[in-house]
Amino acid sequence: MNNQQLQDLVNAGIGLYKAGEENLQGFLSTLQKSFEDLKSKGAQDSSETAAKLRDSLDQTIKGVKDVSEKAEGNLKVVLEEAKKNYSQVFDQIKTFVGEERIADLNTRINELSTLIQERAGTIVNQGAGEAKTKASSKPAASSTSA
Repeated sequence: MNNQQLQDLVNAGIGLYKAGEENLQGFLSTLQKSFEDLKSKGAQDSSETAAKLRDSLDQTIKGVKDVSEKAEGNLKVVLEEAKKNYSQVFDQIKTFVGEERIADLNTRINELSTLIQERAGTIVNQGAGEAKTKASSKPAASSTSA
């Protein structure tokens, strides 16, 4: 393929791109104009059917908003009730077990957590050491060729 043919292919590609871009712009412009025309015709329609449709749509939107607001209100009530119940249960536990015992349990849990983390770190480090030992104990590949 010579330079002239390559240049022709590049120019054809550019022309195709430009034509596609112009067609897309024209289509979008036509679509926007059609939408505006339909919107205008719909706004001018004062028939009984159009009025019923608008009322129905308004009621649907209002209903959705009401349901959403009620759900949000109910969620807040449930969360407040759960918070209150949690506080009551926690107060009863503190009364039954005692705050000193709870503090002691928290301390022991923290100590256990620290011990587990230390042991896990030791195990991981031992595993890494074994892997290094195994790697260094492998015989080196012979550099002489047969």
